This record gives sequence, structure tokens and C-alpha cells, in this order.
Amino acid sequence: MTVLFGGAVVGILVSSLRPGQISGGAIGLGAWTAVLGDPSFWRAVTFTLWVAAGATVVSAFLGLGAAVLFRRVGFGRVLFGAPIAVPHLVVAALAVVWFAPGGLMDRVGVNALPLVGDAHGFGIIAVYVYKETPFLALLVLAAWDRRTEELEETAATLGASWWGRLRDVVLPRVGPPLAAGSLIVAAFVIGATEVPLVVGSTRTDTIATYALSLTRTDGPAARAAAAAALIVAAMISLALGGLCVTLWRRTRR
Repeated sequence: MTVLFGGAVVGILVSSLRPGQISGGAIGLGAWTAVLGDPSFWRAVTFTLWVAAGATVVSAFLGLGAAVLFRRVGFGRVLFGAPIAVPHLVVAALAVVWFAPGGLMDRVGVNALPLVGDAHGFGIIAVYVYKETPFLALLVLAAWDRRTEELEETAATLGASWWGRLRDVVLPRVGPPLAAGSLIVAAFVIGATEVPLVVGSTRTDTIATYALSLTRTDGPAARAAAAAALIVAAMISLALGGLCVTLWRRTRR
């Protein structure tokens, strides 16, 4: 992880400081100045945080609820987890086929939901929720093992209610994998380009699509600016990881 991820981050950082050169060139902050002084970049940061927070929080709540349901209902788990195997790009393309203006919903006489091209990013969030909710639910179910069941039975014999067992016994045991999975979801949403490009807003970029649009401009300065934008996305993901670890250590105390 240190070599692969760390090496990639260092390489992108060098690219943002030395446009067009990896070694031997003068180090400068021109790309960073251009990116940080661009109002559209800060709109992309705000939009990215909104989409990542919305998709992660909704997926976590629905994933936990689905795990509770499938603990009581034994059938349907395989079908529920099927979206995990489907690439994000395929789900985004299907969303366009069904819900875009002129799509299948329109053709059968049903008004399409305003998901494709929505200025607020609800379409992007919906695609990620559809994809990531089963992923988080399966993580919770994997942590909800026999030991957890034994603790639930003990709490029940002591008079704990269903909600009390879920809050005081189950959540402390399934919380760490749920938090780790949510961090993975948030980091993926921050850096992904497929869903925002296919389903996303036509008004506002995410950080990833902002960087991609810069690479379409010829010249080393544009590529250096794109690298600087990606470094910001990586820093946000690392900050989320640090926050998750800090909160976990405090809860363990």
C-alpha cells in the first residue's frame, strides 16, 4: 500500500510542481495558484463533498437496515447483493436508458424522475446508493457473527429490548466494518469519474471530472493543474481516513 499508493501520490505531486518534467525542471507553484484561484474548482470541491456525504450516509443507513432485515428474513440476500458485481458505468448507463428524457420511462408514458443531469447531484447519489448499499450490508452481515448472536441472547435474558440489543450489543460490533466500508465508499465517490460523467450535473463538476476536463486542454500547465486538483481529492480522502481512525480510537476507550 505504501509503495503503490504512496508512489502514485508522490508522482502526481511532482507532476503538479514541475509541469512537463519529472526531474531536472524548476519547481513552481503555478499550477496550484491557478487551481486554488479558480472559482469553478471550489464549486467542484463543494459539489464533491455534498455527493460523497449524501451517497455515504444514505448507503450506510440503508445498508444497516438491510442487514437487520436479512437477519430476520433468510431469502433474497443473493439477489440483493447482485449490484455489487455490476460495474458503476453499467449502472449509470442503465439509469440514463431508463430515466433520461426520452428514455424508457418516457416512452411508456411515465414521467421520468429528474435524475439524469440533475443540478443538485441527486442522480449521482442515487446510482451510488444503489451500488454501495448492498456492499455495506454484506459487510455488516459478515461482522454479525455467532459471537454477536450469543451476546444478543445474553442481553435478552437480562431484559434488554430489541432496540437495546441493537444499540448496545450489535452496533459496537458491526460499527467498525460499517465505518471502514463507508470510508471506502466516500473515497471512491470523491475520486470516481464514470457516474458524474454519465449521470451527473451539466452545471457543476466534481473534483475528478474537473481534473479530467483540464487534461483535455493541451499543454503541460493544464496537466499540472489537473494533478494539483487530484492531490486535493487525495488529501480529502486521507483526512476522512484519519478522522475515522480517531473516532474509532475514542470509542474504544
